Amino acid sequence: MADLRIGIDVGGTNTDAVVLDADGRVLAKAKRPTTPEVTDGLRAALDAVLEQVEDRSDVTRVMLGTTHATNAILERRALGRVAVLRLGAPATTAVPPLSDWPDDLREVVSAGEAIVPGGHYVDGREIGPLDLDAVRRFLDGVEADAVAVTGVFSPADDAHERRVAELVAAEYGLPVSVSHEIGSLGLLERENATVLNAALYGVAAHVTDALVTALAERGLSARPYLAQNDGTLMTLEQAARLPVSTIGSGPANSLRGAAYLSGGAGRDRRGRRWHLHRPGGCWSAGSRGSRRRRPRSAACSPTSACRTSWPSRSAAAPWSGPVGSAPTRWATGSPRRRWCSAGRRRR
Repeated sequence: MADLRIGIDVGGTNTDAVVLDADGRVLAKAKRPTTPEVTDGLRAALDAVLEQVEDRSDVTRVMLGTTHATNAILERRALGRVAVLRLGAPATTAVPPLSDWPDDLREVVSAGEAIVPGGHYVDGREIGPLDLDAVRRFLDGVEADAVAVTGVFSPADDAHERRVAELVAAEYGLPVSVSHEIGSLGLLERENATVLNAALYGVAAHVTDALVTALAERGLSARPYLAQNDGTLMTLEQAARLPVSTIGSGPANSLRGAAYLSGGAGRDRRGRRWHLHRPGGCWSAGSRGSRRRRPRSAACSPTSACRTSWPSRSAAAPWSGPVGSAPTRWATGSPRRRWCSAGRRRR
């Protein structure tokens, strides 16, 4: 049995779908307009490529990249109301939760904010005992669709966050977004991401339900996945719990696609392909993540797939002259060098 994969990308203008075989060859493709209810465009693109597949049972995986979560934040729509709870008093009261948010976004998302005693120091010692009665008093006074819980240094010790999550689930029946699953040590960044994650629970449920329904209606038993911020895939269960992990998937998908199509040379210590292109020779990935310089070869010459628009900090046009005659610098003076496969410039 063939191992076929379907990839779907829902963009602002068009929804694209492709069918790939086990060797990565494109067997079918389709482009349909993205509709106001984006799942309609998804279904249309999916139907278009399935018409070109002989046996639908050969489709084993369906991967979706979507801007649902991003659009919900940008357009301030379909976002849930969140009770924002920080565990850190009295240490963090100088900067309240959501203090740097745009007023319109804060008004749409926040059902109320509170800082209660709890949290830890970076070495795991408690700032103070967790006050669950204060948590109850706060939640009794708000009407929310979800709760976002952020403890000071919870990635180092998540005990207080877990206790609050258990209380909310048992006594209030609300979904809980806990920050130790989302961010690193930085308090405000982690808190902001945790609140957005809680606000996107409804959006994530809509997307995952629509995808599962679309596959079931077409008799597909394929395993569904969603693209996440680093260009990798996540299960629907993960996407439902951590929808904030999808808000950057659009650019990530573009870079992964560019890397695949350009066929960059070399791999870094994590197995990712790259090479650094510059006049007179290229830097490529060596063993164990080391870098070595090698002379220009056919594999990295300007005539190969590596040659694309060189990045510049100005609007200067990329060099388009004869092979081998390209200048070594731009008019701005920035070095002519580039991460060819990932689109990252190394200064």
